[in-house]
Amino acid sequence: MILAVECLSGCLIFGVTIILSLLKNKEFWLYEYPKPIQQRYIELHPDCEFSEPEGFSLKVLIKKIAACLIFIVLLSGMVYLAGARNFFQGGLFSYTIWFVVNLFDTMVLDLGFMVHWKKCRLEGTENMDAEYKLLNKKSLIDGVYGCLIGIPVSLIVGSMIALMF
Repeated sequence: MILAVECLSGCLIFGVTIILSLLKNKEFWLYEYPKPIQQRYIELHPDCEFSEPEGFSLKVLIKKIAACLIFIVLLSGMVYLAGARNFFQGGLFSYTIWFVVNLFDTMVLDLGFMVHWKKCRLEGTENMDAEYKLLNKKSLIDGVYGCLIGIPVSLIVGSMIALMF
């Protein structure tokens, strides 16, 4: 029961954090948009801090590793509260939370809000409906990557739980 509550609260907290962050500073999330949208935004805003569209880079990798480290700490506390007391439970519980939040991110935030909610669109790209629909494919691929990234994170969390007991 605690695990289910943690999954739901994780989705809620993650969703609110992402949506508020996106509404406050869309440019921060530029690289989460498809490349044609990135290109148009950069062309229309030459004074922005980005000079060209970016895919996967060292900068992006560092951001993702930092986020994973934060999630390792959060998940370790959450699975402990959910009753995990060994490696298997720690890994399984943390992957369950990771998977549920990742699924929520992909299906609700990416495929729902990012594709269809006009407030999520970058200034100057509001009329690029076809390009925003490219987020469907990108979001699904990113969702699969998210599931894969959750495996080593969960193994680390399971190891931390095993070390605690």
